[in-house]
Amino acid sequence: MTYKIAFIGTHGTGKTTLAHDFVVALKKSHIDADFLGEIARKCPFPINEEATEKAQIWIILQQIIQEIEAEDKTDVLVCDRSVFDGYCYYVNKFGRNRALEALVLQHLQTYDYIIKVSIRRGFLKKDKVRSTSKTFQKKIDLLMDKLLKELKIKYLTLKEFQNLNIVNILKNRKNKKINNLTFKNYGKTKAKSKYK
Repeated sequence: MTYKIAFIGTHGTGKTTLAHDFVVALKKSHIDADFLGEIARKCPFPINEEATEKAQIWIILQQIIQEIEAEDKTDVLVCDRSVFDGYCYYVNKFGRNRALEALVLQHLQTYDYIIKVSIRRGFLKKDKVRSTSKTFQKKIDLLMDKLLKELKIKYLTLKEFQNLNIVNILKNRKNKKINNLTFKNYGKTKAKSKYK
């Protein structure tokens, strides 16, 4: 079983760089790790402010599919985003959806750590895919914070994650099975829907 970590947050916060750097740090410590890039970049439908319902559902489902495909091929899978991200962009445009929310909450339980990366200066750049609107970026960030709280999703801030130093934890235990790791304060995600 793979140990799975997701970096979540609005677009343009440096999640991809953080996720890549984390994979490199794991590999330098001789830990088998792989990276799953942002699914929205491959979406064949309009995203950002022009997102369609079809696009956001596609992103959520593809996130689940690609994680399932990748998780048995490595000891640690580091994801640039999670199903929660896709759902937040969905909710922003179309409101909450009972069926999608149940699916997202169920899948969130497969992550060992969720790291929320808040808006950081200098990362929102024109890249031919994501919106450069600071207003849109902030709106998604606030919505994510609201849903994390309402759905009682367990996560770490970037600072908490850096202080925890998971690379050293994994490095010190590399002779043991990674899937047997347990953490007092930061275990599997527990999330609840308002629809239950």
